[in-house]
This record gives sequence, C-alpha cells and structure tokens, in this order.
Amino acid sequence: MPRCRIESLGVSLPPGPLFRRGSIAHAVRAGRACLESSHYNREDVRVLVNAGIHRDGHVCEPAMAAYIQRRLDINVEFQGRRTLAFDLQNGGCGMLNAAQVLSALLLSGEAQVGMAVASEANGDRRPAPAYSYPPSGAAALIDLSPRESIGFGTFAFHTHDEFSELYTSVVSLKVARGRIELRRGAELEEVYLSKARAVVDEVLEKDGLRREEVALVVPAQISKGFLAKLPEAIGFPKERVADYSDTLADTLSTSTFLALHEAMKGTECAPGKTVLLLAFGSGVTIGAASYRW
Repeated sequence: MPRCRIESLGVSLPPGPLFRRGSIAHAVRAGRACLESSHYNREDVRVLVNAGIHRDGHVCEPAMAAYIQRRLDINVEFQGRRTLAFDLQNGGCGMLNAAQVLSALLLSGEAQVGMAVASEANGDRRPAPAYSYPPSGAAALIDLSPRESIGFGTFAFHTHDEFSELYTSVVSLKVARGRIELRRGAELEEVYLSKARAVVDEVLEKDGLRREEVALVVPAQISKGFLAKLPEAIGFPKERVADYSDTLADTLSTSTFLALHEAMKGTECAPGKTVLLLAFGSGVTIGAASYRW
C-alpha cells in the first residue's frame, strides 16, 4: 500500500531574551526552513494545514493558515496555481492530525504535496502565570513516498471526554485585549500515562509491529517527570523513548515534531528503522502514528 512521507522538516525556536516573535512569525520561519531543505518549490504546495492554537492578537477569523500562506508566498496570485489553506485545531495532537489529513488527501489523488505547520506564541502583555509554553514553530512538507516501505503507517487517536475538564485553554475577556487562561488539572499527566498504552497498542497491532521492531518512541516532551514514567506505561525500555526535556520544553502543538527534528540527528531515524510518534492534548486526546524511514 502506498505511504506518505515527511519530505522535509523545519523548526523555529525562541531567538533569545532580547527578541520576540509572534505565532505567525514562528510558523513562517519554520515553513521557510522546511522549503529551503526540500527539493520542491513553494508553488508545489497545494494544501497548507495550520494546527497552532495560541495566535497573535487572539485572532479567530480568518484562518491563520491564510496569513501563513501569504507570508510564505505560496500560490497567492489568482491567475496561478491554487493552494487550499485551513486551520485544524486539536491541541497537542493537532500537527499529527494535520499529517493524517494531508496523507489522506495525497493518497486520494487530490494533491501531490502538502504542508503541516504549527506555532505557539503568547502575545499577552502580562501572560497568566499558568501559561508555560515557550514560543516555537514547526513545519513538515509531506508528499507521496517514492517507496511503499517508507513513510507513515497507521494513525490512531483516542479521546476520553470524561476528562475534558482537566485541560482547558480559553481567552478571558476580563483583561483588556484578552488574556490566555490555561487550566491543567493536577492529575492530567497521570491520565495521559494511564491511557497511552491503548493507542500505542492499536498502532502496533494494525501495522503488524512488535515492540522490539520500533527503534524509538518520539513523544511530546510533556515534562521530565512524565517522560521518566512513560516507558513503563507504554511497555518500552527507557532507552527507546526519546527524552529531550533538558533542552526542549513542552511546546504544545509543535512538541512532537520538535522532538522528531531532534531525533532525526541520531541513528534511530536511519533508513529501515521505524519510530512511533506520540502526542497528547486536550479532550483528553492521545494520538500516535508509526513512521518508517
């Protein structure tokens, strides 16, 4: 069966204490890095999906994807090629969801190349103390794999709405121009840990994979304590679960792909190896996908 692959990956991390970038700037910077390392031209991108949550000025409409498309100069002229750009919001699982949607579109023949992008930045003058996500951006260019053995395998998402109140993010209008209010229950990480194995098992079963065939699990970098408990929770040895928490904080929608960008520097992402991507978000939702290099 044909697969879709990550043809190139770009990231944007905080530039330093003296400079600030907004969510659009981080998304564009990641998108440009992605295009610069790709053999495709920007006009080849026919679908752009933005999965970021926290936006400049708390804009709801129009879609932030349209702003990102414009800044990246991807088919913005009416008489030329057309690019479909839209937002897809699913918290920390959003970018993995975007990769799933793009894969479905590409496999159906509706497009040949797509970009999944996400960014997070809090532009509030006085951010709420509970907001802990550093600004960041990530972008992945996805196309049809030239080989059936390379690319994404099964995607799986499990939502447990009985825990939906454990993790909410709203824009409070009690403060002038609005302010992001983030609420996370004390037991949120334990819920993630208790529900993660089921989604991992589903992906492994559908792909016919044994745990020993997975070179590395690449999870969102929720916290150092969380990553210490995750291997036992999902049935993997500690050395095969990526922990970059010393250098990467949890960045919500970009976290899993920032961790993947780091993992790609190692031997676990060499040709023939299989990794498992793992994302966690509100809902409470846990997502996973296999990827073969």
